[in-house]
Amino acid sequence: MRTPWQQMSGSERFGWILGHWVLAIPVLIIIAAYVAMTFPLFAPLPVVPNFALLLVLLWALYRPAQLPPWTGFIVGLAGDIFLGTPFGANALLVPVFILAVAGFDTRVKRETWLADWLFAIPAIFVYHLLLWKLCGWIAAPIPFLPLFSQAAATLAVYPVIGLLFVGAQRKWAAG
Repeated sequence: MRTPWQQMSGSERFGWILGHWVLAIPVLIIIAAYVAMTFPLFAPLPVVPNFALLLVLLWALYRPAQLPPWTGFIVGLAGDIFLGTPFGANALLVPVFILAVAGFDTRVKRETWLADWLFAIPAIFVYHLLLWKLCGWIAAPIPFLPLFSQAAATLAVYPVIGLLFVGAQRKWAAG
């Protein structure tokens, strides 16, 4: 028996790939954010916001069709590799995070950008709390303060990154 892929002609395969390339964009950008988080940063505080998680949240809120939950597994594995968290911790939590954001988004009518930010506060803190607990179960326990500081820094940059993200999405959708 032949699979659907084998039953497609060459032009149909090309059309299918071309139609689905949009899924690669958020994954590659989020992985680039994980890579950027590893660059040395000279700041007054030794805290780097979790830009990748922030992008996952924004994509799940504003463009959920471009970031299905299964892509969260790939993104989470990249996060585990680049950030040095126990292998599988982010790979488990990122898809669950995407599903939780999607569940929230279908049940609550978001009217303003401020409502998104207010939703981000508990979502990001809960993610970091779960990551802390999961890392403690998988590997040696780690202190929560660095993850708490990272969550706070992530929420502090949310307005800037959120406005840049929404602006880029509007420009890309219009162009």
